[in-house]
Formats: sequence, C-alpha cells, structure tokens
Amino acid sequence: MEKIRKLEIASVSALTILFLVLALLNIGSLSMPSSCWAPGSISGEEEVQIIFDFDHVQQVKAVYIFLGDEKQTKFGVYGGEPGEWRLLSSYDNTHYCSWEKINLGNTSTRFLKFAFDASESTGKIGEVLAISGEDKIIVPIRVYAEGESDSDSTSGEDIERLIDEQDIIEIPLVQSYKYGTYFDEMYFVRTAWEHLNLEEPYEWTHPPLGKLIIAGGIACFGMNPFGWRILGVLAAAVMIPVMFLFGKRMFKSAMAGLFAAFLLTFDFAHFALSRLATGEIYIALFSLMMFYFFFDYARIVSDGEGEKKAEKRLFISVICFGFWFATKWTAAFGLAAILILLLISNLRNKRPFYSNYKIILAGLFVSAAIYIAAYIPYMLSGTGHGLWDVFMKQVGMFGYHAWSVVGATHPFSSPWWSWPLMLKTLWLYSNTVNGGTVSTIVLMGNPTIWWGGIPALIVIAAKFLRGAVRAGVQEQDYLCLFILIPFILLWLPYALITRTLFIYHFVPAVPFMILAITYWMNELQQKASKGKFIAGITVILILTAVLFCLFYPVISGYPIAFEYKESLRWLEGWIF
Repeated sequence: MEKIRKLEIASVSALTILFLVLALLNIGSLSMPSSCWAPGSISGEEEVQIIFDFDHVQQVKAVYIFLGDEKQTKFGVYGGEPGEWRLLSSYDNTHYCSWEKINLGNTSTRFLKFAFDASESTGKIGEVLAISGEDKIIVPIRVYAEGESDSDSTSGEDIERLIDEQDIIEIPLVQSYKYGTYFDEMYFVRTAWEHLNLEEPYEWTHPPLGKLIIAGGIACFGMNPFGWRILGVLAAAVMIPVMFLFGKRMFKSAMAGLFAAFLLTFDFAHFALSRLATGEIYIALFSLMMFYFFFDYARIVSDGEGEKKAEKRLFISVICFGFWFATKWTAAFGLAAILILLLISNLRNKRPFYSNYKIILAGLFVSAAIYIAAYIPYMLSGTGHGLWDVFMKQVGMFGYHAWSVVGATHPFSSPWWSWPLMLKTLWLYSNTVNGGTVSTIVLMGNPTIWWGGIPALIVIAAKFLRGAVRAGVQEQDYLCLFILIPFILLWLPYALITRTLFIYHFVPAVPFMILAITYWMNELQQKASKGKFIAGITVILILTAVLFCLFYPVISGYPIAFEYKESLRWLEGWIF
C-alpha cells in the first residue's frame, strides 16, 4: 500500500481546515436564555396580564420572544395604557428553544401588555425583547402583573426573568438560527436534551444514536446552538480525509484522492447538513466509512496483502453499518450493496461465495449490540423500560413509516427521481428584516457535482456493459461496479417508499457521484495529453469553488440582499 506523503497530508489538512472555518462561522451562539417564566407560575388566575412600562412613549416596531420548551404559548399583545388597551397582535404556536418575532407596526406606546390564557398558554418563556423603529432594544423600567402590588415580591421576581438577559442576542436579529432551533432541530435537540436528562424521549420514529451524538455535544458545550451543532460540523470535516483515502486507494492516485476530497468539501448539501442538528450528517459519515473500509477489504484481498488484514477491514465496515443502522434504518440499503459487492469480490478472486461469513456475522452481532446500547438512555428514562418496550418501539417505528405518514404532504418534499436533477430544493430557514435584507438556508447540491455526476454515472454504466458484452469483465471494470452498485442501492430503493421524501435522503449517494466524476478525471489523466487533463481538472475545480462562493449566503444563512437571493433561483423549484 502506498504511503501518504507529507504534501498529501498538508493538502487534505488545508481542505479540512478551510471547511471547518467556513462551517463554524456563525454556526450558533454559546449562550441562550437560562431563566424562564411561565404564565402558570401565578396561581389562581385564568388570565395572566404582564405589563411592560417603558417610562415614556416609545416607537415599538416588534417583539422577540424566546420559547423555552415545546408547550403551547398563546397570548395577545396590547398597546396604550391601563384602561385604554388596544390589541396589536396575537400569537398562538409551539416551538422549542427558538426566537419568535411578533410585528407591531411601529406602534407609539409607553406600555405593552401581554395577556396570557393561563389554561392554554403553559409554555416557558425565556426572554422578551421590545424593539424600536431603529432596531434597538427598549428596556422597560418595570415589568409587573396587572393588579400586582409593590409588596408582592415573589411573582415580581419571577416576572423579572422576562427581561434579565436582554443582551443575549444581537439586534437586529437577522440570523435568528444562531440563537435557537430551526427546521427539524426542534425535534432532535429536544430529544437529545431529554436523553441527556434521562427523560421520556419525544422523537422515536428513528433509532436514538443521532440524538445521542447531539446530546454529547450539548454535554460538552451546554444547551445552546453551538453545543447541539458542533459535532455535526466535526463529522462532516472527518468525511473529507476519508474521501481522500477512498479516492486515492480506488484509483491508486493521490491526485484523484485530492480531487474527490475537494469536491466533497465544496458540496452544498454536505455543508448545510453539517450545520443542522439532525441525524443526516452522521448517516453520511457512517455510510462513507462503511463503503471505504469495504473497498479497502476488497483491495487487500485482490492484492494479496494478507487475510487477517482484510478481515479487520471487513469487520470495521460492518460495524460502521451498525452505527448507521442505530441512526436510521436506511442503512439496510447500504448493507445490501455491501453483500452484493462481497459476492462479486469473492467471485472475482475465486473464493467461495460464503467466504468470510463468520466475520460478517460477528460484525452484525456487534451491530446489534450497538443498536441495543443506543436504547440504554430510553430504558433508564421515566419509570424505566425493558427490552420488551424497546421491541415495541421498533414495531411502532415500522408502523409509523409504513402506514402513519403515507399520504402525508409537505411543501418542500420531492420525489426520489428528481434528486440528482435538483428540480426541487429543501428550504430549511428564512428570516427577512427591513431594507430588503434576508437570511436564508437551503438544502441542495453543488450543480457541478450533482449535474456533472449524472453523465459520469451513465457513461460508467455504459462502459461496464459494453466491456462485459465484448470481452468479459476486466480489472478496471470492477471499479465501475464499486461506484454503480452503492449509488443505485442508496437511491433507487426510495422508489418503493410511499411516505414523504426529501432531498436529504439522497446525500449518502453523493460521494459516489463524486467518485464517478473522479473516475473520468483519472481516465483523462492516463489517456489524454497533459494539457487536456490540466484544462479539464482546472475547469471542474474552479467551477465547483466558484459556485460554492456564489451560493454560500443561501446555504449558510449569511445576510444578503433579496435581489441577490432571487438571482440564484435558476429553476422554478429552487425556492429559498
């Protein structure tokens, strides 16, 4: 096996560090409101009315309110003064650890009254910010419950929690995702926190490992956006050197490895998912590692480097499947690809088709142990759960995906066949402020990779079939199978799934589009002139990087002009 040279280490390290810098920029705050108040804390009242006194008449444009838990928050906002209130706006919703904006239309008032229905509004409120027309925080001189006497200090101290952390965020709040949850984070972060505190988990429709990893970040850095996202960024960063090793060993070329790692570094979906605290980025990592270690197994067997060495790679590959399966059941598609490739490898090397079955079984046994271990926090939660409860969770999970969500709709769902074409994007987040400035986050692929990967895969498939018909399968043609079979089995099975699907389901297949493009760059290097090769690889690398820079604001949430955002909507289905 060729050693990794210092220049290669430096190059991959540079790509990884660059990715980390870009992904960690504005990833999220290290702090959140920590003191909360709930309308039900004032007992014996059907309606709780909280009054903000600003000392004199102010122009109040909006109110930001931080919702600290998942329970319903319902209230009306009134302006004017005691005895002469007028309704300005109403709010009734449920969110988890997020800032919600309530527009008040530049109202001139000295007082704001928040009227809560104590029976329906049971959620915890971490902070309330009143915003002036100049986007400044208006700090009230006093916050009190209507009808409260000055001597009633107990409820007064509780109510003060609504304004005791006024400097927790930056105003204007353009990038609100930095200070709270967005998209499906509200489910995964909530469940991660519950696992961490051994409470009954809310999200159970997927196995727990993804939520447990998020909980690990929270345990290290606190219950804040940075804490629940940081491990996702690190997981995405680890994929870059793994991609380098995959490309290098598949094509026996360090340049091919660097080319593949470069494309992954600047893929939009890889970047956006790294900054979203859900399980998808961990699935992408486990998938890539599973296929990398399996390919290394097949390479070692083919090169005759030693049976024990090969068995270790195969065992690690199956364990990676276990981590993937403990995150999401879609790992079954990857395992099917591995078993087919194992059969092909055994036939290719004239080994019995059942060769290494003991290693496979041992790996599956460890995978089962990983899966069960992922449920230990659940078994310790609440009043405790046994293995039968864990089994019933699996039955419920299957029923949910097989029947409960069939026929459900979502405005940003997309059919499986449209994913490589990127006909429809997944809009994760949006926030607009005055002056036409918008912060938005969209999940989509880099057109160079996703669109360029389609013809690369088609030509690879045609090359393999042509070679198989004319002269039998040759050595180089096996590489085609190691690209095509994983890609097909990580994508086409979704055609059989009737539940709502999203473009992020396609992300584990993207590395094989990258390898398909790398395959042809490697062929170009070997068969074309040096000038054509340099021109071809330069065009692809520059186009990939330029498109990443061009789309960076809409995949990162960086504030931009509305007109700039609209100029990037090249297709009708690109909504963000």
